[in-house]
Amino acid sequence: MDKHNKVSFSSTHLLLAILFGILVGMLLFPPSHSRRDARSLTKLDEAMELIEHYYVEDMDRDTLTEQMIEAMLATLDPHSRYLSGDELRHETEQIQGGFEGIGVVLHYEGDTACVGQLIAGGPAEKAGLLPGDRLMMCDTVKLSGVGMSNEEVVKHLRGRHHSRAKIAVKRYGEEGLRHFTVVRDLIGTPSLSYSGMIDAQTGYIRLTRFCETSHEEFCTAVKELKREGMKRLIFDLRDNGGGLLSAAIDIADELLPGKELIVYTSGDNQRRQNVHSNRGGLFCEGELAVMINEYSASASEVVTGAIQDNDRGVVVGRRSFGKGLVQRQFDLNDGSAIWLTIARYYTPSGRCIQRPYDKGNDEYYTDFLKQMMVKNLSDSSLMQITDSTEYHTAAGRVVYGGGGIYPDKALPLRTDSLYTYYNLLFNKQVIGRYSFGIITRHYNELKKKYPTREGFLKKYQVTDHMMQEMYALGDQMGVRRNPRTIARYGEEIRQMVKGTIGESLFDMKIFYRTILDTDREVKETLAFMNKKGTAKK
Repeated sequence: MDKHNKVSFSSTHLLLAILFGILVGMLLFPPSHSRRDARSLTKLDEAMELIEHYYVEDMDRDTLTEQMIEAMLATLDPHSRYLSGDELRHETEQIQGGFEGIGVVLHYEGDTACVGQLIAGGPAEKAGLLPGDRLMMCDTVKLSGVGMSNEEVVKHLRGRHHSRAKIAVKRYGEEGLRHFTVVRDLIGTPSLSYSGMIDAQTGYIRLTRFCETSHEEFCTAVKELKREGMKRLIFDLRDNGGGLLSAAIDIADELLPGKELIVYTSGDNQRRQNVHSNRGGLFCEGELAVMINEYSASASEVVTGAIQDNDRGVVVGRRSFGKGLVQRQFDLNDGSAIWLTIARYYTPSGRCIQRPYDKGNDEYYTDFLKQMMVKNLSDSSLMQITDSTEYHTAAGRVVYGGGGIYPDKALPLRTDSLYTYYNLLFNKQVIGRYSFGIITRHYNELKKKYPTREGFLKKYQVTDHMMQEMYALGDQMGVRRNPRTIARYGEEIRQMVKGTIGESLFDMKIFYRTILDTDREVKETLAFMNKKGTAKK
């Protein structure tokens, strides 16, 4: 089971994933100077002057201006956004696939930030920091025990390329503080979380977002898997909220034969633009399955729609989010920017998979929450169709638009009551806190005993005693154990603990590799491929 499927579906989690993870078509351009309506601008200026001179409280003009921009964009569509300078820098890092920092993944214990994972070869690892170290100070700023937000901690740790950060840490079992000088560097953040062989002929690739490095990462993975004997591929786009449209097109191009339509875009102020595959890609033949779920959106849906409409492979999972709008970035003079929707994108069959937003943004996200609550999704993959128009794939199969990509093979969302306890173990950080405790106390010992990923995967065992300790911690944290859940899902919980420990010892890839063995949806996808060939001959 996928890591993120363990999280209960809170509205906050959903909205953050949707608002900040869906970034299709981020085209970078200088500020646009289109024609302006002088009368409208005069009216806005008049309103601003009235507020500044007569409002009962003092108002900051810059803050008020940003609020006015946000309010205007909110009336357009759910994905047109205003980004402050800080927000734009963060999103640019996500798009570029890297940032300037010390090279750690943070784990939070109360109001203290700790080193949860070291980026291999990064500045912090070179300086001698270890997972489990509690970050007490950065330069002259105290980080622990002062109620500093996560964002503020990150801001202090990041900085200019080759600048120096003086870090003080508290290490487990030691009385005083340890002091390190860490030289900040460019830290790459891969978008491909794992690739490997599932069996003798089936390769597996999981992509978490589409950024500038995604195409290169994908091609490297495909070449390696082909060397290992891959004849068919499971391409996992579950929980992939989108990214660069160009990256989606480049990856789709690797999966399609030449001269097939991948996607086209069109808008009232944008003429239609068709994008075709222009050559036989790295994996344009051989069986292919694309996995999606309710968090797969935007660029993920571009790739999935191209595969489905060209009958190149089978789509397995649950209905995707349904985001068919393209944004363009307009930079403003103060370092902020506007992401403005300029077009819709359409799959090769002509369908726009954008879910309706004519009733406002609140209803837009409420509809998504309702979709998440629908039970027995496998009974009909065509539930809640918002556009009854029939579109046809290259082979004449009927497909629908208007609310996401509907899978060819639908998988149910787990909604049984026993799974609630499993969700709580993850969502309440019981598994994370227990695993972090193991790393904090035994990192050097584990690293010495399991120096390689392969050795860890084959030999490391989460014992029954460890599981009882973890369940007891849950009891202490208010997550009371459920024996029936443990009996049914105990092995999956055990693998989650192992994967979380492995992630701190090595990297995120070891986590995905560990839980892959108990991922029921991957197993169902593989069984479906075994039952029915999906290659386009």
